[in-house]
Amino acid sequence: MEELAILGEQYANIRTIKSYVGQLFDVAEAADFIEVNRIAKILRFVNSPKKKRLHDKRVAEGEALTADELIAWIDAARTDLESGKLSEEEYLLFVLTLNLGDRKSESYGLRWRYVDLENGYIYVMNALNKHKELGPTKGHKQTKIQVPDFIIALLKKWKEHQADQLASVGITNLDGEQFVFTYTDNRGHMNQPLHADFLNYRLNSMQKRHPALKHAYPHKLRHTYSTLALEGGATMEAISAALTHSDVATTRIYVNTPDIVNLTTNNMFAKRIAEARAKAEAKEKTSHLS
Repeated sequence: MEELAILGEQYANIRTIKSYVGQLFDVAEAADFIEVNRIAKILRFVNSPKKKRLHDKRVAEGEALTADELIAWIDAARTDLESGKLSEEEYLLFVLTLNLGDRKSESYGLRWRYVDLENGYIYVMNALNKHKELGPTKGHKQTKIQVPDFIIALLKKWKEHQADQLASVGITNLDGEQFVFTYTDNRGHMNQPLHADFLNYRLNSMQKRHPALKHAYPHKLRHTYSTLALEGGATMEAISAALTHSDVATTRIYVNTPDIVNLTTNNMFAKRIAEARAKAEAKEKTSHLS
């Protein structure tokens, strides 16, 4: 008990450790190594102080980046792309997840059959779970999202390059079931669905290369999208639809046809970033003149 309490101070994922310990004693009981699993009730009293501290820190710092902080991230990503430290695919994953305001699992689960390059829409139909299995999105919602032209241009370019890369190693005859984003695992297996922390690791690497960046993680990008869109003038209803939330109308979960999200919300998001960038550039210009 004391050792678990110490681990709770050191690890935010103490819940996983508790689960392993509980399972170990369950097996011991089933194999008659012990008469009864007395640890099960004790585990309930092992708290997660580090997890709470991290949560309190996130709340204190805010769950969203400011417009200026986000601009720094966007510029850093572009710099890393141009220097080759971020691949074309990794850059697209960052930019797409940011501009869709979706969950990373939904970006991971995106397949080409749900990318309408001709008309400029992405259909968020599935999510990829931590076991790399396709399943429904949270709330079982299906959403049709109109995306900006520059995202479509990036997607068109990546689709061609992905096909060329895979063809070079003998992977051909790609169809609509091909994932937009894949990776090569540590065993050398290519074209694998992304693992759960793929985007987290890329953001962490970017932050190490650019220490001045405000700490960010995939879900914070989602909070940032909604916050800046609201600041830019989007309505709560439009943002709720863009984020595929069910708060405004829970019954939308049961609607079989996709929700329609036009460019209004993304335009408000982009508008807020543009305002902040223009303000920063004007301030820099003024300082040079003085």
